[in-house]
Amino acid sequence: MNVFEKLKSGVAVDMHSEEYRPCIEELHRTYKALHRLNSAEPLSQEQKDALNDLFAGEYPDGLGLFTPVQIDFPKQMTFGNHVFINHSFTAMSIGGIEIGNNVQIGPHVTIVTDNHDFDNRYVLKCRSVKIENNVWIGAEAKIMPGVTIGENAVVAGGAVVTKDVPANAIVGGNPAKVIKYIHE
Repeated sequence: MNVFEKLKSGVAVDMHSEEYRPCIEELHRTYKALHRLNSAEPLSQEQKDALNDLFAGEYPDGLGLFTPVQIDFPKQMTFGNHVFINHSFTAMSIGGIEIGNNVQIGPHVTIVTDNHDFDNRYVLKCRSVKIENNVWIGAEAKIMPGVTIGENAVVAGGAVVTKDVPANAIVGGNPAKVIKYIHE
């Protein structure tokens, strides 16, 4: 199991270890690609090429991603079809982020998968985040490590999601709580 697989599966990894070196190399590659992406003219070939470089060609054609964005480990992310991500998106994705089909993410949303050991802050303890199909995440929401957002759920703007969100739920607040359910 390589270091990226370990981090996705929740195995603790020391950031000072030799094992962590590929993560540093990926961060450097990513920062350069992000600079090109965030500096490119919107909808230009330059922007498309930078997006391709950032995700190493592994993202769906229908991904709508408004810049600027900050994604530290884009190879640790997967996307369904028809995903829209508004500007100022931050993904701390070293632990893995899975985004389903027809997901809409508002501006200034942050998704975090990593945390640190309390005794040794250089030890990463990651938990993946899963966003199921047809989810809407409002502006400035924060999704914390280990959370699954159920199908057809809505996360209100400004919410801090620390626990799983049931399917068809509308959640809001800090910490986020169920406000009501969507009944179709």
